[in-house]
Amino acid sequence: MLVCRRLLLIAAAIAASIEAGSASYHSLGISSSDYSGYPSGYAVYSGATSPESSSSSSSSTSSPTSEPAGGNGESSCRPSEFQCGTSGHCVAQDKYCDGENDCDDKSDEPRYCTPCNRTLYGDVGRTYRVEIRRPREDRLPFLCHLNFTAAGSDLGDLVQVGHRNDVVVENNADWGGGPATGVGLTFDTFTVGRFLSFTSEGCPDGFMTIREEGRPATGGQWCGSAWGYTVYYSETPSINLTLYLLRLSEQGIGYNFDFKLSYKFLRRSEAHLRYGNSSMSTWRGELVNGTYCDRVLTKCDTRACRLQSPNYPGVYPRNVTCYYRVEQNRAPVGHRALLAVSQRNSHKIHIKDQVVKYDRSQRVLRVWDQCNVVQDYLTVYDGGSTSDRVLVRLCGGDAVPDIVSSHNTMLLEFHTSPYDNPFHPVPLSFLPGFELEVQVIFVDEKSRSFVKENENCDFYISGDENSSGILENPKHSLPPNTTCRYHFQGKLNEIVWLSFVKYYAATVEAAANIDTTADCNAKLLIWDGDITMDKLASSRKNVTLMGQFCKDDIPRLCDHSLLRNSSRHTRPCSLAESYVSTGRDLTLEHILRQGSALYPISFVLRYEFVHEAISCNHVFTSTSSTSSTSSTSSLSSSSSSSSLSNTGKFASPKSVFFYGRGGAQNLSCVYKFEAEPDHRIELTFVKASFGGKDCTSDIDQLVNRWTCNRRMADVKKFGMANLVVAEYPWQGVELVRDCFCSNMSERIIVRTLTSNMVEVRFTVTLMNVTQDYRDFFFEGEYRFVPVSADSNEHGCSTRLEERRLRGTSGEISIRSPLLQVIPGVAAVEETLTNMEDLTAMQCVNEPWLIEPEDARINFLYLRTAGYSITQDNVEDCMTLNRIIVYSAANTKERSVICPEGGVDTARTVDFFSGGWNYSAVNASVAMAQHSRSFVVEFVQREPGFHAVTWIAISKRSPTTSNLGPNAFAILPEEDCPYRCPEIQACISSVLWCDGVRHCPSGFDEEEANCSYRFGVTLLYVAVGAGALGIFLILLLATGCLKYCLYRHKARKKKKNVALNVNHLHVNHTHHNNGLTGSRLSGRYNLATPQEMYLENYGKDSIC
Repeated sequence: MLVCRRLLLIAAAIAASIEAGSASYHSLGISSSDYSGYPSGYAVYSGATSPESSSSSSSSTSSPTSEPAGGNGESSCRPSEFQCGTSGHCVAQDKYCDGENDCDDKSDEPRYCTPCNRTLYGDVGRTYRVEIRRPREDRLPFLCHLNFTAAGSDLGDLVQVGHRNDVVVENNADWGGGPATGVGLTFDTFTVGRFLSFTSEGCPDGFMTIREEGRPATGGQWCGSAWGYTVYYSETPSINLTLYLLRLSEQGIGYNFDFKLSYKFLRRSEAHLRYGNSSMSTWRGELVNGTYCDRVLTKCDTRACRLQSPNYPGVYPRNVTCYYRVEQNRAPVGHRALLAVSQRNSHKIHIKDQVVKYDRSQRVLRVWDQCNVVQDYLTVYDGGSTSDRVLVRLCGGDAVPDIVSSHNTMLLEFHTSPYDNPFHPVPLSFLPGFELEVQVIFVDEKSRSFVKENENCDFYISGDENSSGILENPKHSLPPNTTCRYHFQGKLNEIVWLSFVKYYAATVEAAANIDTTADCNAKLLIWDGDITMDKLASSRKNVTLMGQFCKDDIPRLCDHSLLRNSSRHTRPCSLAESYVSTGRDLTLEHILRQGSALYPISFVLRYEFVHEAISCNHVFTSTSSTSSTSSTSSLSSSSSSSSLSNTGKFASPKSVFFYGRGGAQNLSCVYKFEAEPDHRIELTFVKASFGGKDCTSDIDQLVNRWTCNRRMADVKKFGMANLVVAEYPWQGVELVRDCFCSNMSERIIVRTLTSNMVEVRFTVTLMNVTQDYRDFFFEGEYRFVPVSADSNEHGCSTRLEERRLRGTSGEISIRSPLLQVIPGVAAVEETLTNMEDLTAMQCVNEPWLIEPEDARINFLYLRTAGYSITQDNVEDCMTLNRIIVYSAANTKERSVICPEGGVDTARTVDFFSGGWNYSAVNASVAMAQHSRSFVVEFVQREPGFHAVTWIAISKRSPTTSNLGPNAFAILPEEDCPYRCPEIQACISSVLWCDGVRHCPSGFDEEEANCSYRFGVTLLYVAVGAGALGIFLILLLATGCLKYCLYRHKARKKKKNVALNVNHLHVNHTHHNNGLTGSRLSGRYNLATPQEMYLENYGKDSIC
């Protein structure tokens, strides 16, 4: 019976409290239907009450009125005021039952009054206080309701409740504690029961609950002793605060009830931290009907969306689970919307993560299981439902980096534990709860900025799509234990070139207490090869690890390229700042243990698929029916199996490492063509570009070949770029044929190549850091053409070695018939029937090499009829024919001669081979190969006869050839008996008085010089010959006499007679030094040797 009576008394007290609150709502036009009843869960405590306490509690639920005592008229006081009984004047509602006589008649302090079970109003900007005294033990369980209602207008829109415990709040206007920021309750003193646990039976002795009007009951409870600065800001205009105390401490030192609070009513426009200000209002989303705090946010690309904890910026309620769904349903065409939440201000987030009484430690964000102590946490899902991947679960307090979803929806779940102690540390440096900013990021739908649905974090970058580009990490956050792989796949003969522009991996704070010793939070692996998920285990055996980076290790950086902009170019990334694969595949592997939501990983790298950087020197031969090269990586070649010709293509290298953008400043590539002896080489240049270098390609009017015209000052300052075609008729002898330095868009054919060894050189110097194979390039074709392939062309019948002349003297004479013009080629057609001159006529455009007999002591003196011409006087030359004389050691040194016909011409040009004019001091300079040789070319464009004569000369007598090479001074006459004084040179003795004038003045054939050839005069010769003849006659007569006597004696014994006949043959030849041609034979009298003979007939007797 006693227990039943206690239950009835508690139920009556609860009913009276609800009726009092409901009456207050009706008086202000607030429907009680919008405010649900007291949570049914609280009835479990009524069973522990006693009849005495129930009667006491129920008797104290009468509410004061604002009407005067004994009066029946309407109250003249505001709803926020209490009207005194006798005087009728108004005092603030919080003056009722505060222990002081504020009304003269003590009507505000009636006997057994209590502040509980009342509806309290207030004026905006004024602070009110309420104190609930400790109940007597005989009145337990104690139950008290306080309703705070903001009636609008001057009575406010929101309610602020809290406890302060007499502390000084620093900068409270900035954090929301001042009248300019919001309305709420401020707890001055809070001790209600004991606090034992956040999760289970945490408030066994008593608690406080707060319930919002029109919101479902949460059942969350606060208890224990707290101090600091705790403020509660209502979400609705009316809240119910309920105090329940089941038991008091049995010991005096365990005093467990003390409750004082301050409350204020604020306008909505003053709640800047929650709703923003006039310049930028924030949108918290649409509240889902029937829920306490679930919200939906849309169109955050056009408005400032904020995710806030319930009752922000005050303490958040207990035992709630709030879902925030963010959606972005519209995006530009071809783009995808990603959603990001973040908070740069660390003081705007604090989700309780531990029991702290005096918080002086560093605040950090904690994740995952670290939030299980209090079980207050915020979970972020990569999608719109709880079945999607979890990006992060966090608690604690610090700045929150961008947490980005990979979809156009994001779900956040905020969960709080059922029990808590309302402690908030001071000085006030952070706000309870959280506020997150929402941003919308639009990315290209075809980019690699996000991971597509139902796919792993694998990205494939192919050379077929783009040859180069910039790759960044995914724009969205990645969940824990994610491995991202970036597969770079080049084309055949391509390699991968990577350069990290920047790389950042956030380190885990030590205060977060995450074990990072076992493994890295973010590990980067660079593999030289391809790693695929399907063949991961087997494929790793065939790849090489190029680099592994963890924690403070970072890959090679080319960070100076960050300084690059539209007006500024930086030097290229060197190989020491890059990663280059050996094959066509390269893989980046990123292993994220904690994900990238709170520990972001960001990198920017440049990639390029480049051709292999092998040598750009190539050799093409015609040894088989197909062309072959020493390297074919950057070369496309094709050939015909026809026996008439071999053809192919050749081009400049396309590897960026040969050019300025790849780090090189100069480029030199050589392409060699080696044909059979009976073949010549034909080159065709299809197109070319030389990077805008200041140079022009023109036809040289002197020799009818392409030449490059540039200023040397420009070459030194800006460099050069050209294509040079040269041939090598003899080893060590280079003949530069053509030079190109202007861009080509039409085909240019080079057919006038006479040697079977041709070289094309592609040279570029002083490239800038932006130039590559797209600025400097060429494409060409080649053919190995047999000399007899064209019936209209006749090759020179002499081989190159036969046109390599060496000796003491010689002459090269050329006679050409009528001219046949072939476009771009100077050719001579045989029209004469005299086959004796065929060689001279067919070799008109062939080079001749003239070498001294002994290069150690001999020089060459070369002479031809004509005069030297240049571009300035070329018009003075009356013939189109040319004689070109080169120094064989350096064919860039050339002289172009306008020839003059006839032998006795007035003008001649003389040449001395290199080193002739050296002084004795410079005599020790080492000689290069062919430094004393000449190369002569006859360029025939019209009929004519031209000749070049040469002799070997020296500065000492050839008989003293064993002397050292330093004897360059002119020796006395007795040491140089055979000389040409007009050129101060010694000549060979075989040239002296041989019937041919070798010295320019004919000194070697003068009669006076030839008379003393043997050192005696002709008279002495005649006298000696006469004396010898007389002696022989006498000797013959004596012999005949004796013979006749002998014969006379022998005739008697023998009658036989013998006859002796002697024939003497003298084969007289002249030294022709290997020269060819009938003209040469005529000049030197090289006729058929005449037979000389003498016949002697025997006689019977001369007596």
